[in-house]
Amino acid sequence: MAYELFWGDLHSHCSISYGHGTVEQALARAAQQLDFCSVTGHAFWPDMPTDRDRYAEIIDYHNEGFATLAGNWERLIELQRQASEPGRFLAIPSYEWHSLEFGDHNVYAPGPELPLRDARNLPGLREVVRQSDGIAIPHHIGYRSGYRGINWDAYREDVSPFVEIFSLHGCSLSDDAAWPMLHDMGPRDAGSTAEEGWRRGHRFGIVGGTDHHAAYPGSHGDGRMGVFAKDLTRGSLWEAFLARRVYAATGDRIDARMFLDGAWIGDCVKQPGKRTIQVAVQGADTLDRVELLRNGRIVQRWHPEPVEPNPRSHRYRLRVTWGWGRKEIPVDWDIRLSLSDGRIMDVETLFSGQAIVAPKGSSESEVNVLDEVDLPHAVIEQDERSCDWRSITTGNKTMRHETTQGMSFELEGPLDTRVTVEANGHRYAYTLAELLRRGQSHFLRGWLTEAIRIGPLVPVEECRVEGEFIDDPESDVDVYRLQVAQRNGQWAWLTPIWVERG
Repeated sequence: MAYELFWGDLHSHCSISYGHGTVEQALARAAQQLDFCSVTGHAFWPDMPTDRDRYAEIIDYHNEGFATLAGNWERLIELQRQASEPGRFLAIPSYEWHSLEFGDHNVYAPGPELPLRDARNLPGLREVVRQSDGIAIPHHIGYRSGYRGINWDAYREDVSPFVEIFSLHGCSLSDDAAWPMLHDMGPRDAGSTAEEGWRRGHRFGIVGGTDHHAAYPGSHGDGRMGVFAKDLTRGSLWEAFLARRVYAATGDRIDARMFLDGAWIGDCVKQPGKRTIQVAVQGADTLDRVELLRNGRIVQRWHPEPVEPNPRSHRYRLRVTWGWGRKEIPVDWDIRLSLSDGRIMDVETLFSGQAIVAPKGSSESEVNVLDEVDLPHAVIEQDERSCDWRSITTGNKTMRHETTQGMSFELEGPLDTRVTVEANGHRYAYTLAELLRRGQSHFLRGWLTEAIRIGPLVPVEECRVEGEFIDDPESDVDVYRLQVAQRNGQWAWLTPIWVERG
């Protein structure tokens, strides 16, 4: 069976419960750069702390948020229904169920309907989910069990076919993964990682989701998921979810595929002897490495081969990034990129919202900049030789929280093609040869003001890896998975394939 790759974010928030921005803004922003999304409302917390001396603020804002969602639930369902059009964009209904003991779960149904129902504990939630033909997906699983991290002793894969391992909370893949958990909910715990779950014999997929709290599903760099499905319909997406043909990515659309004797990710197969693993990866920028893991250990590593581009005509990826400046001063951008020769083959937006993971996480002045505009970043016009877009940026919140925005272009043309970027009345021009593997930066109004970076330009071959690996059985059940790292820090992690010796 051949499947298409679709991109989505099943975990984002807004003011429909607690957070910033409207449902309408969230859906419009999601449709810019995703195939599907879910605007999730915070709904229930059956074992919420009751000690008001210590947790009064937390108790109050959660209860207020739950009440807000309950009063607007039918409106949320209807807005997501109206935003959906099979083949173009789908919004999937969901709500969040918190638990100290069992970890937080999001409840989903194929939609467009989903009853808003509570449960006293995780077994009860599973029964609620079954009645809706839904699924319950654990997220930020890496926190310690008993403190809103996953409880692997209570996990059941029948209603939780995958878990969320990457978001603004950090990465829960393994104990030594990049992106530590830095929220005040605490550090990552080795007993709560995805690798620990696989070690225990559980079979589940992995995805990314932003857990963004300012109406920006798919906020670039904060987490998203890829899904291999027959087409962009509710039924096909749901079939892919249940089959675990899903994977996690940080932000760039890294098309990563792994097959084992024809089996897709998420499959369980029997193979008593040698097995052949094939991988094919197409990144959005220069690949650093592609790693195949068996039972948690790297057994094969691939790197792209550097190439000398054909000076008369070649395909490249070019990234343009803008922002910087003072974080308290918003900047409006009007930008145009044009080519003197060749053509633009593809445009990928790298738009993001403010890095907000909790309602108290940012000052009102910071989020109001984006709340005032339904689409703070937007492509205005595009053809084979040019692309026009607008944007609003503020300076980076910290040196670890970027608010820069970006666009990634696939171009085809000779090396003497001139790329001209016009930004807020300033004009910068370079040949492709001058941008090859080199980024050029410019301040628009002098030091410590807004800036733009053009490049680097990289041949598409250096964004691509294909490989094959033949392996022997190591244990009664071998777990194979793939992970991909780009040089720019973007990652993808694939759901495993399980191989029984038979």
